[in-house]
Amino acid sequence: MKDHSYYQYMITIPWIQFHIIVLLAYLLLNMVFAGLYLLAGIEHLQGADLSTPVQEFLSAFFFSVHTFTTVGYGTIAPKGLGVNIIAAVEAITGLMSLALATGLLFGRFSKPSANISFSSNAIIAPYQGGTSFQFRIVNRRKVNLLEMEAKVLLMVVDKSGATPIRKYTQLALERPSVYFFPLPWTIVHPIDKTSPLYEKSLEDLAKVHAEILILVKGFDESFGQTVHVRYSYTFDEIIWGAKFIPAFSIDANGAVVLHLDDINKMERVTLS
Repeated sequence: MKDHSYYQYMITIPWIQFHIIVLLAYLLLNMVFAGLYLLAGIEHLQGADLSTPVQEFLSAFFFSVHTFTTVGYGTIAPKGLGVNIIAAVEAITGLMSLALATGLLFGRFSKPSANISFSSNAIIAPYQGGTSFQFRIVNRRKVNLLEMEAKVLLMVVDKSGATPIRKYTQLALERPSVYFFPLPWTIVHPIDKTSPLYEKSLEDLAKVHAEILILVKGFDESFGQTVHVRYSYTFDEIIWGAKFIPAFSIDANGAVVLHLDDINKMERVTLS
């Protein structure tokens, strides 16, 4: 049985989808109650325009809107037990629905998130007489991220058996964490004899459908909570023989100027 979390779905979908769903639910509920008022008899709504069927529906619909939102302008009033029961049910339905929508809206605004950009490509770069696997990340928000940690996994597909199996190996990092994240962070995995990437070529990684999986987490000061970001590079997104160009500079006053658009800039180099 699948576990459907509607709250999680409404919290994580894009804003445009969220607004569309809320608007459609609002219109649908009011149309349903408008239909109930029509079935109960539109003549029981005092002040309703009964000149045409369209006006009758509009009167019932807008009375439903006023009742649902507890506005109650008073231009139309229910008369009789049936429509009063419908109005009472709609009033409590409206209160609960608006409370639910408000809770979802608050949950979306209060949900901690990070806007961390990754370099469009990872690279195999020179490193201390050998080579290394590198990629670069940068914080695109002005909020401070503290106690940053990165974990990098290599995923390969093992086809040696009857059924292909995915295997995961954690890659050791030169610096798996930083205390403060004010500048671009180049995350480096030294490719030595203990590395699963040792003496591997692009063709070797392609044969096993290699993918580098990345999890970065840090403490967001503004939310007071830990935020997580996931990313990955497939084997064809790794450039052999390159190094990153610094993405910041020092101005005339000695202040550090961060160039966010330069996070992907690199230059070709020869590997030893």
